[in-house]
Amino acid sequence: MSALLKISIAFIVVVFLLKRKVKLGYCLLAGSLLLGIFFRIQPDGYLRFTLLAFEDPANQKLILTLFFILVLANVMGETGQLERIVLLAKSVIKNPKIVIAIMPAFIGFLPIPGGALFSAPLVEKTDMDSEISPPMRSFINYWFRHVWEYFFPLYPEVILAVSITGMKMSEFIVMQLPLSIVAIAIGFIAMSRIRLSNNTVEDSSIGDWKTLVLYTLPILLPIILILLGLASWLSIMIGILFALLINKKDSLSIVSGILKRFPWDVILNVVGVVIFKSFIENTGGIPQIVQFFTQHNLPFILVVTIAPFLVGLFSGMGIVPIGVTFPLIIPFTTPANFNTSIMLAFACGFMGVMLSPAHLCLVVSNQYFKADVEKVYRLLAAPVMSIILTALLIFYVKGG
Repeated sequence: MSALLKISIAFIVVVFLLKRKVKLGYCLLAGSLLLGIFFRIQPDGYLRFTLLAFEDPANQKLILTLFFILVLANVMGETGQLERIVLLAKSVIKNPKIVIAIMPAFIGFLPIPGGALFSAPLVEKTDMDSEISPPMRSFINYWFRHVWEYFFPLYPEVILAVSITGMKMSEFIVMQLPLSIVAIAIGFIAMSRIRLSNNTVEDSSIGDWKTLVLYTLPILLPIILILLGLASWLSIMIGILFALLINKKDSLSIVSGILKRFPWDVILNVVGVVIFKSFIENTGGIPQIVQFFTQHNLPFILVVTIAPFLVGLFSGMGIVPIGVTFPLIIPFTTPANFNTSIMLAFACGFMGVMLSPAHLCLVVSNQYFKADVEKVYRLLAAPVMSIILTALLIFYVKGG
């Protein structure tokens, strides 16, 4: 049985269990068990791969960061700060659809795993007076959270792509920018049928702008600190302290409210994700899939599209299809199609990541809004296909 088939079966089982309403954390643990069986892992290998997941400093920081994001979201919710941010945003920006899209797009400038969890409470508060379905809420939060990731120079996959290809960052940004513009447009098209209440406060003033900045500082401050190089979890912890300082509500009552409503299921799902990724990485399946594409003399267009897409789908991490497939794709390019080939491979890899059940942002967004996974995938299908078709069109028009 090929590595492609083995990993595909594991993913099908994960999706099947999700449709049966099994919690995602347990679904991914079941998928990990299947991968171990398919790749003939010895009994001690299961424990070793699990320990590797938790010994990885990146995963430790990830879990800690997401924990503090949850705490910050709950603090801002308990104190009514999220509602005030949304009301002020509505007074400054009169179009409610722009307001609800800006919330996750703003957080999208923060290049941390699981950032969709940061924006989810803001999306929820923006939509309090409307009747948008949970899947649509999750889609809006998830899609707009990632509209900058095609080109924004602080994202690891962008940095890695520039490093591997030898392109100038400015050249790469110009090349990728159309995909980001299309992603934003597609997001608004997908929202065209929903109705949002337009209950705004009075016309905005300079005072509104100042107050809006003040109340968003618990979010803005961590972003600035992270961009300056401070650890994500520490930056967000500082944001929590600032949120407590600017609110007059008793800190003990805030903590009590958080403990009663803290979403521990999200942490369980994150644990499932890091273990599943550990099994994907350590069984050696991904390199075998890439080797399959390069050894079977497949047409270049299939290699540059399907290989990155599958690696992205199976890994759930934007950096993986870049690091694994770009070095294998580049030798097959020509000077005429080099840039467009890189753009197409990046787009397909990233769209695979966007559809991956192991993509942490998708996991936490669906979890937060209690959204039906299948319905969210239906909403994602057309936008994802639109990005791939846009990339293909650019590829053929400009030198494919």
